[in-house]
Amino acid sequence: MSALSDRAEISELLDRYLTDFDTLLTQPFDHVPRDDAWYRRLFTEDLRLTFPVGGHQGIAGLAEFQLAAKANWARTQHISSNHVVDLDGDKAALRAQLLVTHVHPVELSRPHFTAGSRIQALAVRAQEGWRLDELTISLIWTSGAPPVR
Repeated sequence: MSALSDRAEISELLDRYLTDFDTLLTQPFDHVPRDDAWYRRLFTEDLRLTFPVGGHQGIAGLAEFQLAAKANWARTQHISSNHVVDLDGDKAALRAQLLVTHVHPVELSRPHFTAGSRIQALAVRAQEGWRLDELTISLIWTSGAPPVR
């Protein structure tokens, strides 16, 4: 495989993950249920996720973790940009910028919560193709009303 196709495949893993989160409770694009098996298309078995509000390790329970995170919001929109992929054999580092808008449930009557973040990820080449092994989202700034816990 060429470096260009490797970079595109790694970048697409992040895009699929973020885009999918925005449709998780409505209608997935491919009409496939979001279970742990689906997340194996994107992540390694022992993945490590680190977010400003918590984290998760391993594929087991990832679908449930994602649904619980999404339950705080009526809608979300994740926009990532400036993907930089540094290849090193069968490993790669990915950096990107992230702008997220979170819409509160209508009954809360709260202003949207918006965040600017930095993404850092590690990917590994598996037999099935590239998979994300680590994903960290770090806050840079926020605006609006945070989630009600």
